[in-house]
Amino acid sequence: MHERIRQVRKCFGLTLDQFGEKIGLKKSVLSRIENGYSRPQEQTLRLICRVFGVSYAWLKDGVGEMLAQPDEDDAVNRLMLGQDEFPKQVFRALAAMPPEGWDALRRVADLLRDQGK
Repeated sequence: MHERIRQVRKCFGLTLDQFGEKIGLKKSVLSRIENGYSRPQEQTLRLICRVFGVSYAWLKDGVGEMLAQPDEDDAVNRLMLGQDEFPKQVFRALAAMPPEGWDALRRVADLLRDQGK
């Protein structure tokens, strides 16, 4: 399993520090895990899967493909966990929008969809 965790980190081009920031672990802890001296906690495995879109079966047991088939909720979760503040601001604005704002947004989405045809 430790080799697969290293493979995820390298696949995304992250240093131990960067990878650790995204999943809440220190560089030293990750280094011990990647070198096989420590086993990651279950919650760490689940977080790696959620943040990076990795298949749990692959990460834990090496079964199947590394990247899971994302659904819309996974994509939103990864977006919200990112460091870019803009998507978070967009979601906050949408959450606070009054009903008439949704109607206007729907019209804009329809126009964009029609232009793409």
